[in-house]
Amino acid sequence: MINNDIFNTAKDRIKNGICTCVVIKDCEIIKEANGIGVKPILQLLENEPETLKNAHVCDKIIGKAASMLLILGGVEYVHGEIMSVPGRDFLLKHNIPHSYGNLVNNINNRKNDDICPLEKAVLDINKVHDGYKAIKDAIAILMEKK
Repeated sequence: MINNDIFNTAKDRIKNGICTCVVIKDCEIIKEANGIGVKPILQLLENEPETLKNAHVCDKIIGKAASMLLILGGVEYVHGEIMSVPGRDFLLKHNIPHSYGNLVNNINNRKNDDICPLEKAVLDINKVHDGYKAIKDAIAILMEKK
């Protein structure tokens, strides 16, 4: 089980804006990352997959897209300061212990006028590998619009 002091430190670092994602292994913080949306988790998954394996991850926002990426990475536990119902439900379906600060119906886009495009991309997807592809495709489309 995770050390409560380390877990509380990780949550505080996110709440205080020091980072958006904290990875804990063997009762110590091994990685901190900053970024918008799922970018920090996606970068860890693609560049340092061993970092996520059997880790406890605390993140600023956990929706279904982030849940899929974390499950694909083999995490042991997930905490989201904000967690969506679809994100929570996906973690439950895959027997991943989790916690959250605030539970929300959906993760909204940056304008707060619709659901996040990555969340929309995985809304009806139930397999993590299919979710990963949908997330990558959605990011590519978003990057083209810039």
